[in-house]
Amino acid sequence: MRKLTISSTVRFAILFVVLTLGSCTDWLSIAPENNLIKEKFWTKTADVDGALAASYNALRDASMKSLIFGELRADLVTFPGSNFTEYAKIAASNISSTNGVVNWSAYYKAINLANTLMYYDKQVFEKDATFTKDMMDAVDAEALFIRALSYFYLVRLWKDVPLVIEPSISDTSDLYLAKSSEYEVVGQIIKDLLKAKDMAYTTEFAGSDYFYGRANKYSIMTLLADVYLWDQQYQKCIDYCDSVTNSGLYAMEPADTWFSIYYPGNSVNEGIFELQYDDNLDNQNNPIYDNLITISGGTQVTLNSKNIDILMDKEDARRFQGKGAIWKYRGKDALGLVPRSLTERDANWIVYRYADIMLMKAEAAIELDRFDEANALIRETLLRAGLPYEDNSEKDLIRTALLDEKGREFLLEGKRWFDLLRAAKRNNFQNKQIIIDMILSGADIQQQAILRTKVYDTLSYYLPVAERELIYNQNLVQNPFYNR
Repeated sequence: MRKLTISSTVRFAILFVVLTLGSCTDWLSIAPENNLIKEKFWTKTADVDGALAASYNALRDASMKSLIFGELRADLVTFPGSNFTEYAKIAASNISSTNGVVNWSAYYKAINLANTLMYYDKQVFEKDATFTKDMMDAVDAEALFIRALSYFYLVRLWKDVPLVIEPSISDTSDLYLAKSSEYEVVGQIIKDLLKAKDMAYTTEFAGSDYFYGRANKYSIMTLLADVYLWDQQYQKCIDYCDSVTNSGLYAMEPADTWFSIYYPGNSVNEGIFELQYDDNLDNQNNPIYDNLITISGGTQVTLNSKNIDILMDKEDARRFQGKGAIWKYRGKDALGLVPRSLTERDANWIVYRYADIMLMKAEAAIELDRFDEANALIRETLLRAGLPYEDNSEKDLIRTALLDEKGREFLLEGKRWFDLLRAAKRNNFQNKQIIIDMILSGADIQQQAILRTKVYDTLSYYLPVAERELIYNQNLVQNPFYNR
């Protein structure tokens, strides 16, 4: 088994997480980013490993933004703290291109690192005989996954974005690209993932945290299923969900051990892809503990208790005996009794777990009028939470049941807004009333009058291009909603 490690006589900055293989503890590290494109750096396998680690680290740098934006404009979570006033403006539909958090740079950093890696690992293949073609293909598959996931966040947040598939490696690189349409970007994501799945590792890292913290064939197919769901290619979504299921590697974590999804993480049954953290390393704690949630009880996250009470029965195990979804990051048990210690600020950022596969497949099945199949899938996650489920046979009712169950299962996991937006945009925003009703219900009567004209424009559901980006790159155009 190949370990992704770096050994070098030069000083490296630690960028990744301590991972354990057998009794050996190692870590991933990389030279400073401005050395990535220097000829002397790209000479050996270790350089590729380090650059790959840096690419994953860029995803980690974007994780808190992804969590916040995945909840911010939805109906279950707010961020009222003093450090989040700019986010609060967005939640209130007071969105401006001068807002400092309307910034896509974290995602483009990950994209450029992935592009740079795929460009220069070809040189390493020519120079280092230990870096085989299979190894290069597997690294490229991981880089394609990182690029695809970054673009998937971008199109869901901004809709039309510049499509950069070549690295910025010299002064002659074209840094002034116009936006590509959502259709074009999604097409590129699908193309990348279809290529990646056939080059990726499969079970080479099984039994270690690498299996969950690095993209493999199954996490790539899970992302592909999610993208097909977004793109309304429902049978293809189901096909890839089935491919993951039929691997025999994944299952729902049983009711008596299900909190292992969150603590310690990397569930042997349910985990598919998680960005890893380790508080034993300097600067390796999950950033939410520095900004959103403290182990001792402070928080800049508030759960909307009124809406959650409507959505979730008090007996739902996912309420953690009244501690709420924040306990996913603060606790060590499903009963809300044992908190993490002050040195356990390293909850993984769960991008995909097996419950995603089940509920994505359920959603696709609903749209294909396969209601019995969808009902059975929704029932399984509810039963694990200790609740019964009554089958629905009407499409609108089962759609609502699915959205409600996703809201419960993935509460505070950064998915609610994307789930609602996907449901609203189906069939050319045929169901945009979902977003309209949600936004208006959270405002007082005076605000509703102001918001009503805004929320009927579906382009308002996407963020503006930051003003500084428009100044820097005059080939960009603003989301038309923000020019009105």
